[in-house]
Amino acid sequence: MPSTQPSSPLDNRHRVETPEGIDLLLRPAGLVPRALAFTVDLALRAAILLALFLGFGLLGKFGSGLSALLLFLVQWWYMVLFEVLNQGRTPGKQWLGLRVVHDDGTPVGWAASLTRNLLRFVDMLPFGYFLGALSCLAHPAFKRLGDLAAGTLVVYAERPSARPALPMVEAQRPPVELDRDAQRALLDFAERQASLSPERAQELAALLAEPLRLPAAQAVPGLLAMAQGLLRVTLKQEAFEQRHQPEWERFDARLDALERGRSAADEAMDFPAAYRRLCQQLALADARGYSSPLLEQLRRRVLRGHQQLYRQRSPLLGRLLGFVLGGFARLTREEWRGVLAASLLFYGSLLGMGVLVYAFPELAYSVLSAEQVAEMETLYDPDASRLGRFGERGSAEDWMMFGYYVMNNIGIAFQTFAGGLLLGVGSLFFLMFNGLTIGAVAGHLSEIGYHQPFWSFVIGHGAFELTAITLAGAAGLKLGAALLAPGRLRRGEALRQAAERGVRLVAGATLMLLIAAFIEAYWSSMTYGPAGVKYAVGALLWLLVALYFLFAGRNRHASG
Repeated sequence: MPSTQPSSPLDNRHRVETPEGIDLLLRPAGLVPRALAFTVDLALRAAILLALFLGFGLLGKFGSGLSALLLFLVQWWYMVLFEVLNQGRTPGKQWLGLRVVHDDGTPVGWAASLTRNLLRFVDMLPFGYFLGALSCLAHPAFKRLGDLAAGTLVVYAERPSARPALPMVEAQRPPVELDRDAQRALLDFAERQASLSPERAQELAALLAEPLRLPAAQAVPGLLAMAQGLLRVTLKQEAFEQRHQPEWERFDARLDALERGRSAADEAMDFPAAYRRLCQQLALADARGYSSPLLEQLRRRVLRGHQQLYRQRSPLLGRLLGFVLGGFARLTREEWRGVLAASLLFYGSLLGMGVLVYAFPELAYSVLSAEQVAEMETLYDPDASRLGRFGERGSAEDWMMFGYYVMNNIGIAFQTFAGGLLLGVGSLFFLMFNGLTIGAVAGHLSEIGYHQPFWSFVIGHGAFELTAITLAGAAGLKLGAALLAPGRLRRGEALRQAAERGVRLVAGATLMLLIAAFIEAYWSSMTYGPAGVKYAVGALLWLLVALYFLFAGRNRHASG
């Protein structure tokens, strides 16, 4: 795998050493261009939401459900989808010439993009991106907290530049033998002198001409003639370029096709050999002291080739299926300590507050306002025609509530995970706050005799929703533990590994919350039929969830 080295504070470059022994230099983007790109994306998201909200507003409750889902997608997935599907570039980043990559220079993947964007919630604290800006200013590669956890980097996209042409003069050999650095300095001057003022060109030429025994008056034309001599006679760069130019053009065409996902299978199979030939040509050009513009062009090609060769290409659908069939359950079992800790915090606070409120009813008002208590009593009144909501049953009403549950519950799970970046305190807060709130509601409704409508409502979707909350909390606690007790690893590496596993737990919790939202909207709120049926269905769902986490993924080959 490629190795990386930190950015140098002097040249502000992030160095990546490829397996082929080539050093690639990435230029990290600073705080200001990143802030401008984010502002562009923020304005674009606001415009999208405004336009669609106005349209969906004409569709009544059905439109309200669409609006809730849209808000969830734009708030949490806009950046992820653009970064993964558009070579690390959101519209704002593309406009500013930026892109997101892994630390090894490869294009950002689903897990890393999701991690860095979920943890944006913490970067924005306490207001105005304060923590994120502070982290960017303190880090040599301008990384915010989300980048540190995800192992990502925002860099300037490499853009092709026109090669400067040397003036056509008669070639002349240098009077003395030049080492590689001197040759490159001479070529760099010859290729850039046209962009310099006459005075500056003469000043630099005088410095180079002294060891070459050129009179100052003839410094500029003499150096240009010697540069032509180096290229044509000594270094033979011109012949090197003519020989390999058709191959480089074919390689560029392959890169364009791969970046657009349109490359044929036979071309993709031949790509690694072509890439390694290009690496050899770059190493040869560097060893011979060829001009810097040529080396820069070859390095840009190698960087693009490196990104395509080492990027993750396994099909998303296949990976998702393998994760659902067993990978998620296996990961949960492996993280049983964190899951147990999160479960004790959440269910302990829930049951404890529920018992206390049932015994001492006035305690409910220490957690809930009087308005909230009255609202809960209305929502779970035994005479209500629809539990957990206002209004009558209808397909538009069900869809609206589904959209609300998706936006609200998955958003809470994401915040619970991201809160772990605050040394675990944020995850602790969300676990206990939700546990205390649910416990207070359960204790109060049970104490006033509304226990049957409340528990028959909760038991069905609770198997998925409550379990998902604990899993998101476990993922957040893992982040906090990596920061507080990294063990033998460096704290940054421990955080990255914890985030890599934690975001997979959150992805599984998201799937569970989607199922929970569907059950809650279309099943839990029903009031017709005996309550015993809902209890039986709920018990069956709890059993299925338990069996899944206990036995799924035992056979690694079956689960991918």
